[in-house]
Amino acid sequence: NVAAYTLYLKGLHYSNKLTPQDTHKAIGLFEQAIAIEPGYALAYAMLAGAYSQLGARGQMLPNKAFELADKYADKALELDNTIAEGYIAKGSVYLFSKWKWKEAHEALQKAVKLNPGAVDAHQLLAHYHILMGEKEEAVKIMEEAERLDPLSPLVSFALGQMYMFAMRYDDAEIQADKLLVIDPKMRAAIEMKGWISGMKGDWETALKFFEEQHQLTNHPLKGLMGLGFAHAKLGNKEKAIECIRKLEQRQREEPESVIDADMAAVWYSIGDLDKTFYYLNQCIDKRMPVTYLLEYPAYLGVKDDPRYAELKKKTDAQN
Repeated sequence: NVAAYTLYLKGLHYSNKLTPQDTHKAIGLFEQAIAIEPGYALAYAMLAGAYSQLGARGQMLPNKAFELADKYADKALELDNTIAEGYIAKGSVYLFSKWKWKEAHEALQKAVKLNPGAVDAHQLLAHYHILMGEKEEAVKIMEEAERLDPLSPLVSFALGQMYMFAMRYDDAEIQADKLLVIDPKMRAAIEMKGWISGMKGDWETALKFFEEQHQLTNHPLKGLMGLGFAHAKLGNKEKAIECIRKLEQRQREEPESVIDADMAAVWYSIGDLDKTFYYLNQCIDKRMPVTYLLEYPAYLGVKDDPRYAELKKKTDAQN
C-alpha cells in the first residue's frame, strides 16, 4: 500500500533524528501506517524499535516502553518471521530490558544472517559487545556498519559512541563533526562533543557544548546531565546541585520521564557515591540499561566501589 509505505518512510526519517520528540512523531507515523495496512510487519518492527529507544534512554517509563516494544516485536515476527527488523526489535528488548544476553545475541545474529546489511543489528551487536567488555570488537562491528551505510546519521552516531567507549576520542570527534555538517543543531552530536572535550580534560569547553545542547532542548528542565557533570568537574558544586534540583522538578512535573541515570551521573561527578548508588539501583528497579551506561569512560570510577558488584549481579541474574 503506497500510503502506508509513505507513512513508514516518514517514520524512519523522524526516528533518525535522535530526539524524544521526533521518536514520538515516528511512533505516530508507524501507527498510521499499521492502521492502513494491519499486516505491515516492518511497521510493527520499527514501532517496537522506537519504543525501545524511548525506554533505553529513560524518555519513557522503561517497563511500559519495553512491554510495548516486546508486544510489537512479537507481532512483527508473527506476521513475517523472515524479516531482520523483527529480530532486531526482539534483540533490543532482550538486551536492554530483559537482560538476557544469550537470547539477545542469537536474535541479532539471526537478523544479520537474514540481512547482512541490517545496520541496526550491527549497532545492537556493538552494544552487546560493550556489555561483554569487548570494546574493540564493538568498534569493528560499527566500522563495518558505516562501510555498509556511510550516510546514516544513526550509524555515525553509534560509531562515535563506540569510539568513546574505547577511549578513542579523536576518532569519536570525527564522527560528531560529520553529524554536525549534516545538521549543525543535532543535539546528540553536540552532547558527544561535550563528553569528548571533558574526557580529554577540557571541561571548560565541555561546559560550552553542554550549555548549547541544553539551550537546544527549548526547555529549562531538560538536557541537564552533562551540564551538571561539567559544573561539578569545574568545582562549581552549587551549579551542579542546581541542575539536580531542576531534574527533580522535571520528575515531579513529568512522572513518565526517568531521570535516575541523570541523577546518578551528576551525584557521581560531585563525589557523593551513596546517592550515586541509590539512583543506580533505582535504574535497575526500573529496568534501565544501567550497566551499559557505566561502561562509558566518565563513570569508570564507579566500578572501584564494592557496591558495583552487587549491582552487576542484579542484571546478570537472568543469564
